[in-house]
Amino acid sequence: MSDRRSYNRYRLTEAAEGTVRLFPDVMVEPLGDEEWIAMGREAAVAGETLILDIVLLDTDEGELRHRLPVCVIDSRPIILDGDMRHRIRLHSGPLAPALFEQQIRRG
Repeated sequence: MSDRRSYNRYRLTEAAEGTVRLFPDVMVEPLGDEEWIAMGREAAVAGETLILDIVLLDTDEGELRHRLPVCVIDSRPIILDGDMRHRIRLHSGPLAPALFEQQIRRG
């Protein structure tokens, strides 16, 4: 039995809860210093944290990749070129909880 491993191949850890969602075909544009506007086929949930994977083309170094955590401020359906899309407002500064117009009005 000398062919047996003397170390563990895996270890059990506590389960973590989370969800992974991908937003295919999303166009994202900056709006000021800390806000972004995304247009996509799927709605987002206000208060949800997303990761923007930004690729910048640099002539000297090729592609520069940067991952930016953003918080969803608002997600609304719109009609764009005859198709329904969702306009998603994102905030890239400190991830504070989103305030909705309904919450402000209700007090």
